[in-house]
Amino acid sequence: MAHYRKLGTPALAAFEPVLGDRLESVPVSLPALLRGLSRRLGPLGALRLCLRALRNGAAPPDIRALVAGNLTRKQIRLPALFGLRPVAATYLHLKGAEAALLRDLLRLDTQAGRIDIIFNGSVYPESVLAAVADPSARVLVEAGFLPRTLQIDPTGLNGANSVPRDPAFYLDSDTDFAAAGLPETIGRRAAKSQHAPVTLPPDFVFVPFQVPSDMQITLHSPWLRDMGHFLAVLRDTADRNPHQTFVVKEHPSFRASVIGLFPPHPRILFANGNETASLIAAARAVLTINSTVGIEALQAAKPVITLGTACYAIAGLTLQAHDPATLDAALARHDWRPDERLRRQFLGFLKNVYLVPGTLAQPPADLAQAIAARLTGALSAWHIPGDENPRRRHG
Repeated sequence: MAHYRKLGTPALAAFEPVLGDRLESVPVSLPALLRGLSRRLGPLGALRLCLRALRNGAAPPDIRALVAGNLTRKQIRLPALFGLRPVAATYLHLKGAEAALLRDLLRLDTQAGRIDIIFNGSVYPESVLAAVADPSARVLVEAGFLPRTLQIDPTGLNGANSVPRDPAFYLDSDTDFAAAGLPETIGRRAAKSQHAPVTLPPDFVFVPFQVPSDMQITLHSPWLRDMGHFLAVLRDTADRNPHQTFVVKEHPSFRASVIGLFPPHPRILFANGNETASLIAAARAVLTINSTVGIEALQAAKPVITLGTACYAIAGLTLQAHDPATLDAALARHDWRPDERLRRQFLGFLKNVYLVPGTLAQPPADLAQAIAARLTGALSAWHIPGDENPRRRHG
């Protein structure tokens, strides 16, 4: 019977009653780290590691990589504070020291056959567990792309997950992935309450903005670094394409707005007060970095153009743009539509095969079986085409 380890953060707390005494939770507070190191190395050994961690901070490149994402998120969410160099440097140094101590403790805590369960894995402290875990005995966990689903994947998450990117996987398969049903329309997204709905122009391209501090942008958006940059690119795109009109909706959970960052553009309209599903329905196409709105648009059989790394950035399913030239070319394909068989197969694969029913707060009763299937069962064979060792990819 498999045993599991996770960090003692709130994110996966609901996994504890499901997996019971087979799951060990490692506390991550500084006092808990020091107690754990002291139990294994004695007080002097723990003190030596503590002094070394405080001396080095985040200077070692491998440690800096574990905490850099935390600083990036702070700088995006609280730019006035963490944009100050002394504040950023102090935060990074102390967070690096914590990461070094947690890594030391996790490396001392070895157990053959144990499976590490990692939430997201892109920022501290989960980034440390992702770094020390055996790639063949770990899964990364995050909310799924459809309501009440989970991603549980040994390879990575979101843009780095193991959903096959080769259209032949879906088109040549003898399995009808959609036989058990296609996903229902994704739940409605709240509109920013201070904005009233606007009247929509005809034949527009819907552009859903995303949370800039989310891993979808910080890790899986090689072209566009944030929403301000996205808006600048969109303005240039509108200037090059005088017959295109764009309707933007900012993500409702991110309070900072890019409205006012540039002078108004006659063919870029903000619709923060409009409901997302109605924007998709009225649009001729959806232009997104890698938002789950792209999947919702595929459910409506709308053309989707991706600008970042996404599991649905598949030839024939969506159009992919990586620079201004390829974006202009994609926008010019007014009559393009996703391949219908590929669309049904992909959506059916997500719903009926890849995603696990449940939520972070209410994981499935067969959680252990779902993990095992992705590590040692038939599902463990999934990989991203062209990646010879996909499990080295991090979420």
